[in-house]
Amino acid sequence: MDIQDVQNPNATEDVLLAALEDEDWGVRAAAATHPNATEAVLFKALEHEDRGVRAAAARNPNAPEDVLLAALEDVTWRVREVAAAHPNATEVVLLKALEDEYWWIRATAARNPSASEDVLFKALEDKDKWVRVRVRENPNTTEAVLFKALKDEDWEVRAAAAGNPSASEDVLLKALEDEDERVRRAAASNLNATKDILFKAIKDKAWQVREAVATNHNATETLLLKAINDRNQHVREEAALNPNATEAVLRKAISDKDEGVQLAAAKHPNFNPDLATKAASTATAHDVLQAVAGREDIDDASRVMAALRDPGNYLGLGM
Repeated sequence: MDIQDVQNPNATEDVLLAALEDEDWGVRAAAATHPNATEAVLFKALEHEDRGVRAAAARNPNAPEDVLLAALEDVTWRVREVAAAHPNATEVVLLKALEDEYWWIRATAARNPSASEDVLFKALEDKDKWVRVRVRENPNTTEAVLFKALKDEDWEVRAAAAGNPSASEDVLLKALEDEDERVRRAAASNLNATKDILFKAIKDKAWQVREAVATNHNATETLLLKAINDRNQHVREEAALNPNATEAVLRKAISDKDEGVQLAAAKHPNFNPDLATKAASTATAHDVLQAVAGREDIDDASRVMAALRDPGNYLGLGM
């Protein structure tokens, strides 16, 4: 049979059933994935000895609940995984997928965008932490689901909840109370973190949490000024790298005792001519002076001064 006959949008059930008997794999797979495929066609495809054809049936965009449930009984894990990932999978289908012997199939069901809150709650009871972690990837994750995840015994599950892009302020506040700094760090990194969340996190005892605040694109000048004065150089460096760093932040950074913080400031897009003049006359580190000398968006006088003061530029050249 010619594959064009099978791909015809008007292909009938008889044509598709006949195509499933074709010796060409592409013809059989085309029949199994055809939008016109009826339940009779799909169930026949699921009985085919070729697992690729069975997977194609489970992938069919119009596959009904009965077909997907049947696919979840397949001996080949790949066919079951395809069914668990189907965008039209019902709650019944996903709950069944959560009973599969393989964790990655259960994880596929947990991150399926069609998953209901009940499905996600069940996924959070899975024996394998990686299934519970995958709940984070589901766009339908609710506040109630995230609060449940924050009670998990495994820090990676709690961190996944704290990093969820749908996490509310209440969820993030709860995460900031976690005993594990990695969970608190995930909350501080979350782009849903409000000013109040970040102000609480910038006071955290763990520098990794404060560093996460400094990297957050929601950080304001006030927060970054706190970060640029932090006792930990990693926090200060991230503050100098933050795209929201203002002249006040970068002025503090260019005078920092740590070369890495100075260099971050010297390479920042907001580094202006006034800051360049200051850096060219006060910096002593080769990399910092080289960064200033190499910028084409500042005045030549500052670039020349930086090049001449560069201890690694023995000829006073190299701009």
